[in-house]
Formats: sequence, structure tokens, C-alpha cells
Amino acid sequence: MTAVTAVSEDAVAIIGMGGRFAGSPDVPAFWDNLVAGRDCLNRDPVPKVEDLGEGTLRVHSWGTAPDRDRYDADLVGLDGLDPQHGILYEACWQAVEDASLRISAIGPRTAVYAGCARTKHIPRAAFDEVANVDPTFAGPHFSYLRNLWGESIMIDSACATSTVAVHLACQSLRLRACDYAIAGAVAIQDDNDGSYLRPPRSINSTEGICRPFDRASTGVVPGDGAGAVLLRRLSDALADGDPVHAVITASVVDNDGRTKPGFTVPGVDGKVRVVRSALAMAGLTGADIGYVEAHGVGIPMNDQIEATALTEALGTGGPPVAVGSVKATVGHCDTAAGMAGLIKTALALREGFLPATPNTADPIDEIAKADRFHILPEGRPWPEGERPRRAGLMSAGIGGTNAFLILEQPPLF
Repeated sequence: MTAVTAVSEDAVAIIGMGGRFAGSPDVPAFWDNLVAGRDCLNRDPVPKVEDLGEGTLRVHSWGTAPDRDRYDADLVGLDGLDPQHGILYEACWQAVEDASLRISAIGPRTAVYAGCARTKHIPRAAFDEVANVDPTFAGPHFSYLRNLWGESIMIDSACATSTVAVHLACQSLRLRACDYAIAGAVAIQDDNDGSYLRPPRSINSTEGICRPFDRASTGVVPGDGAGAVLLRRLSDALADGDPVHAVITASVVDNDGRTKPGFTVPGVDGKVRVVRSALAMAGLTGADIGYVEAHGVGIPMNDQIEATALTEALGTGGPPVAVGSVKATVGHCDTAAGMAGLIKTALALREGFLPATPNTADPIDEIAKADRFHILPEGRPWPEGERPRRAGLMSAGIGGTNAFLILEQPPLF
């Protein structure tokens, strides 16, 4: 058994998790689906695709979360919210409860960093009514309802939002600006019927199946998602006997700048930089990473760029590296995409199991020709070795944002 005794003063513990994703009302159900290798997208075995003419398709597939338009108003303490707000609050509450803590006991020392997708209805009405549905107020509203005194900041970095929120939460803890930090995000479209439009030149899949890093991939399949984690400095968590699901040893965010073909196109250089910066922060090399939960959206060009960056940054020499993407399981959760990946990675580290990436059988050249890297069409155990299990989490947002976290298994003494 690996013995981990060194505790870095910059290390941050994930002590609680909560969430709701496609096919999963909570985190335990989410993990069960991951271990089983299920594709949880809401569709027929062969998704129905309607040709609407002029190159536009309607594809009947979506990562539909259970009770996607409902939340527990009694628990939240307020009715009439955009369901996104209520579902995010439930995830935050679950994360605190998962840590066996009472939110009233930690409120004065707790900060909130959150993201909320923009839906189509923000009424022109009384200010209180707008505040109940506008994404701007999702995080501060939770702080108000639960009397949390730390920073309460909303983040919007497109698809990188939730990972950037975790990064800022970690920074706040390292600076001792707070003692606990909740990072969370939600994305649930208000008028979805379980399908999406696929106009010409769209990034969405033509077939309704997400195949990250696979030659057969045709694009993104959207999905609902909400997730939150409760973070604490590792040294404090261990001193107080808190549960530790995983440890964040480094977090870095950068931007591509103009080192790419266009504003909406991802770049290689920025991703290489963000990975190498995180490795340096953690005092590691690419050979120390055994798994990467990639952004992996299923857009062929984007996956090729990301795979190129990962192989360059981590190096082609060293132990095998499994690469996965939770989007094949629950769809692309927009602002909450990184949170789905983070919770998956934390559980993989804790449980010693690498979940499958469904619908992947023929990896793209950027993976297949790099001997060290491979996709997992089937899950497998992740046994302990001489060193702790370590993983990377990549997120990317339109506009050039890159976020990378390094995590490792809970300490063993």
C-alpha cells in the first residue's frame, strides 16, 4: 500500500461533493453509472435524427438530469427561483452534508465561487423577481440564504467556468482569505425537450452520440449538470478528521492569447503551458500523472488539438496514461462540465478505479500514435503503486481559457 505522509501547505482537500447529472440524482448514482460504463444520454439506442431541410437536423439526444426542472424549495428556503439556482443550492448543501458538517457552523468562514448558465428567460419585472432567475445572483443568493460571510463570486469562463471556480477557491484557501470554500456550477436549459438542433457548421453531433478522441466522432451532445465541492486546506482537514475524497496539489489558469487560428478555436501552446505550469507548481513531472480527465468534447479538431497538447506537455516517455472524458457518459454540461469531470476524477482516485469512456473504440492518431497514452473503452482497476495515484483535469472555454488541476489520492498514514 502506498504511504503518503508529506502534506504541502498549498494542498487543498476535497472534503465534500454533491451533484446531479444525466441519469444520476446524486453523486453515488453518478459513480455507479461511471463504474458500469453507462452512456446516460436520454435517447433511443439509435438516436432519432430528423432532417429539417437546408442542412439542419433535429437530433433526439440529450444528457437529461432527473427532475431537471424541480428543486426542494423547503430545503433551499425560497420558492420561485430559476430551477438552476435551486438545483445548484441543493448541490452545495449536499457537498457540506457529505463532509458531515453543518453549514451554520462554518458559514462565517466560508466563501462561494459559482457559475450558472444563461437560459432564455430573464423577465423584465420587479428587481426581486429578476434576482431569483438571473445567473449573476446564483452564488450570492446562496450566501444570503445560508449566512455565509466569505467572498461570494460568480464566474463565467464558458465551458471552463467550474474548473476556474475551483482554481479561485483554491487560491483563496492558500491565501487564507477563507477557511472553507464551496465551488460549484449548474447548466440546465429551461426549454429543452430532449433534443437539439444541428444546423450546418454546428459543433453538435450529427448522430446524438458523444465519442471523445474517436475517429468516428461527429461533435458535441449537450447535457444537464449541477455539481459542487467543499474545499479546505488539507492540513486543517486532516487535523480535524474531515473526510478527504482527493487532494488538489496544483491549479493553474491561462489564456491562449493570439497563438491560435481564431478566437473560438482552441490552441495547443496555451494548453501545453497550463499543464507544465501545474506540474511545476506541484513539483512533479509528466511521468507522475497516471490519468487525465480531458475536456474531450467530441469535436474532431478540438480533440486533436487537446491530445496534441497533452502528449507534448506530459511527454511520450514514462508509465501509461489513461485519457477519458465524462462527456461520453453525461453529455457536455456547459458551465458545469468541469465539475462533472472533477467529481469523476476525485472518485477514481479515492476508489482506485478508472471508468470507461463509452462509445470509443478507434482512437485518433494523436492518441493512438503516442504509445504512452490510451483511451479506456472499458473500465479497469487503478491499483496502488510505489507513488500515489495522480491525475490531471483539463478544461477549456471559448475565448482561450485553459484550466488544469492536478489531483492525487487521499493521504494514507
